[in-house]
This record gives sequence, C-alpha cells and structure tokens, in this order.
Amino acid sequence: MNYNNTNTHQKDVTLKTFWRDNEHFADLFNATVFNGKQVLKPDKLTEMDTDVSATIHSKSYNESITRNRDVVKKMSDGVEFNILGLEIQDKTHYAMPLRTMTYDALGYIKGYNDIKKHHKPNKDSFSSPEEFLSGINKSDRFHPIITIVLYYGESLWDGPTCLSDMMISMSDNIKEYFSNYKLNLVQILDSDKYSFYNEDVKDVFYIARSIYNKDIDAILNKYKTRNVDNEVMKLISVLTATPQIMNLCKSNKQGGKVNMCKAMEELKAEWQSDANKKAIISMLEFGVTREQILTKYTKEDLEKAEAAIANNN
Repeated sequence: MNYNNTNTHQKDVTLKTFWRDNEHFADLFNATVFNGKQVLKPDKLTEMDTDVSATIHSKSYNESITRNRDVVKKMSDGVEFNILGLEIQDKTHYAMPLRTMTYDALGYIKGYNDIKKHHKPNKDSFSSPEEFLSGINKSDRFHPIITIVLYYGESLWDGPTCLSDMMISMSDNIKEYFSNYKLNLVQILDSDKYSFYNEDVKDVFYIARSIYNKDIDAILNKYKTRNVDNEVMKLISVLTATPQIMNLCKSNKQGGKVNMCKAMEELKAEWQSDANKKAIISMLEFGVTREQILTKYTKEDLEKAEAAIANNN
C-alpha cells in the first residue's frame, strides 16, 4: 500500500467530513461571503451530489467532461434554492479561476440539461421556434451557484484570483468586453478579518493561523481556561501538517476535549528542540567544536544534532 496515497485520502476524508457539517459549512459562507450576516441557516442546507460531470453537445462532436467537487450543498429558500460549492486547496493552483469556472459552468450545464429533459416528453410546451431551438422556455430560470475556494497553505496564495489574472496583457478596449470570473478565495493566513460564530470553526482558523505564524503564546493566552474538541484538533493537525499535534492531544485528552495549554507547551518545546538541532548542525558544519557548542546548548541537543548528521550520511 502506498503510504502517501493513504495519508492523502485520510486528509481528504477529515477535511470533507468537517465541512460537510451544516453548522460548519453555514458559518464559513456567512463569514466569508455574506460579511458575517447569518444568511445561511444550517437547517435549510441539504447535501448534493458532488459529481458535476456533463456532456457538452455540438453539431460536430459530443464531449463528456468529468468533474467532482469537494463539498456541495443546496440552500432551500422557500420553493427555490441556491447551490453552494466548496473547493479545498493545500497548494496554490495557478489555473484555479479556470478550474472553478469550469465547475460552475458544468453545474449550469447540468441544470440546463435537466430542464431540457423535463421538456422533451412534451414538445407542445414550446410556444416558439426559438424555444424549441433552445430546448428551454423563455421563462425557464437556473439556480445560482456560489463557490468558495478554501486555501489552507502555510504561505499566502500567490496565484491568480480572477480569470483576467491568467490572461496576457489586454488593451482597454479589449478589457471592456472581456468577461471576467472572480475567485472567492478564503485563506487561513489572513482569516482574522472574518467574523465566525461557530466555536469549532473559530478554533480551526485561529489555532491553524497561529501555528503557521509560530505564535504558540497566542494560543496559550487564548485557551488558558477552555479546552478544544478533539475532532477539531484532528482537523488542525491535518491542515497544518503537524502530526505530532495528534500525539500531544492523545496525552492531554480530557473526555472529548483537549487541554490546549499542555498540548501547545509540549509543541513549543518540540519546536525549540528542532530549532536547536538545526542551529547545532550548522555550527558543526562550520567547524565549531563540541566544547564551544555546549556553552550554549545542552548535551541532549548536541547528541540529537550528531544523530541527525549520522543518519543523513
């Protein structure tokens, strides 16, 4: 079994499971898309098929495009509904506006094909040649699709945030007629500008952001008197690629919660030990003697650095 593939699969399952929860999903969209307004109601959300594959027909060919989204919800609003999609990225994707535009377009094509299927058995439903040609009535309407790209990389997104960013330089008269497509990008690193209400979602963004910034003290100060749900810590461990967090959580677990202070103090000590090891390795490579190193670092730190050098050799 390929460990990397297994690990990637487990990461995908953990992420999608968390964001499929209606409370989490609604809070993410309300904070990032609707500026904190409680537009989405968790009890009005239902799961949708993530398969947005469609066949595009033309006179010369039929092309089937297969795509699967990460998480898709339907928001009921009376008798109508909106379609909400979430794409989860751990790395910058330099074609993301095009990729997300394709997902949305396929969603609309799927809706278009569904309407055409509805009309097909009853051709008398068309009142004009134009409607017959289109396969839909003049009054038919689609459901709007809104997509968020949640980027949880440890560095800021350095890719395009709209379709025009992927284009060659355009003159003003071309720009005027160019149909742009904007990416609804949400990043862990700059998520402090959003107002989340759900405690789990708050914890995910705050703790993950603090870990990326190596600011353990901020976590210690904030969680002096409050523990964090164990499932949330599992997600943070996945997001920040710090598997050691799960080991710390196991040893500091209290029921279904994790004692953040103890866990983060241990993580901080581990990071300091790693930093010491790297510094000592550099010193050894530059010819600094063991005696000189021991005036600043412990014997244990020195032995860890020497062991790391021996293992690499």
